[in-house]
Amino acid sequence: MLCKKYVNVYKLLVGRVTTNIADSLFYMAVLWYFKETGHSPFMVAVLLTVTSGVDMVSSFGLGPLIDRISMKKLLNYSTIIQAAISAAVVGVLQLGQGGIGADAVVLILYTASTVLSTIIYPAETKLLPLFVAEKDMLHFNGLFEVTYGVLDLVLDGFATFLIATTSISMTVVISGVVFALALLTYGRLQINALAKDVLESEEYFTGSYWKDLRIGWQTLKDEKNILELILPLCVVNFFYGIFDVGLPYFGQNYVHDSAIGYGGLLMASSLGGIAGAFLVQHFKLGKKSMELFIAICFVGAGVFRLLVPLTAGLSVLLILLNSAVSSLWLTMMNTDFEALVQVSFSSAVLGRIETINDSILSIMIPLGTMAGGLVVDRLGSISTQYIYGVTLLLAAVYYLGVVRHKAKK
Repeated sequence: MLCKKYVNVYKLLVGRVTTNIADSLFYMAVLWYFKETGHSPFMVAVLLTVTSGVDMVSSFGLGPLIDRISMKKLLNYSTIIQAAISAAVVGVLQLGQGGIGADAVVLILYTASTVLSTIIYPAETKLLPLFVAEKDMLHFNGLFEVTYGVLDLVLDGFATFLIATTSISMTVVISGVVFALALLTYGRLQINALAKDVLESEEYFTGSYWKDLRIGWQTLKDEKNILELILPLCVVNFFYGIFDVGLPYFGQNYVHDSAIGYGGLLMASSLGGIAGAFLVQHFKLGKKSMELFIAICFVGAGVFRLLVPLTAGLSVLLILLNSAVSSLWLTMMNTDFEALVQVSFSSAVLGRIETINDSILSIMIPLGTMAGGLVVDRLGSISTQYIYGVTLLLAAVYYLGVVRHKAKK
């Protein structure tokens, strides 16, 4: 039975789920438009670049706006515009498929929708601490992660099935309808007077965009506890980029000599991530315990990641199982870190903190992927598994050192 005390959290979850579904349908429809209708690998590449680039650049720049604008208005207006964008794309597709002009319009509209999604997700993260007690943050962050994990497993397949059985235009129409459903949910969120006072705390606002952005940076810098945790995560993300490049080659060499090998590793990691998100819900940790838990998670993730290449010659099942367990520990770590950030800052500045964190961490992955090709070429795909596993264990040593140092003070 759902607890009435957390009814706003469940509304937020339903809104996030419907937005996620609509985003996935819209993305797959646009991707298929460029891939099948336009027969343009170049436009597909541009689309993927826009997706990653917008997430990295606009999330950083939109932080002050997310903190300043009313949360309900931000969620409502963003969702209304996304529904309107879906309708506009349908209009473009119906007027005539193909052509540079139509491609450019669809790409611009898709970019606008992606920017709005970049606003919606941190806005929802910002609201959660207002609805949830600190001791329950892991539970609800874990609940959200389980939901996202399950959706990620089924949405892309569902979207392609929908495109195949109906049409690209109909899939976009459905995405617009789902955006409208998200709007209904966001419209029913109730933000009480106390929460509004927190969100509008004058301590974190100056009236100037650039000054507000600097306040976000300064607040993050002053909270050395979080800054100490973010910097090594940047290193981990860099080596994750190397690992990510090697994964399809490792899957083909050691799991199955086709795309099935890579797909099996992805599926195992996804299932492990869902299990981790489910498991972490059962922990009730205070702020200090969350830091130690991050170190423990890195130990688990590193040990089982190293077991993947060590068992490569023994059994495919062991490879998949160890991949799943490593992903389980990493998901618990990420969920715990998200909760730690949420309880460490006022919600008034949390939009800026979240977007700055995301930008800092996200930029390291493409840098790692650029290095990954060279590593795979020179040292082979199995080396990327060892490199990433060792990196995770070194991160654990670092975090254990930080926790021990603080305990002595």
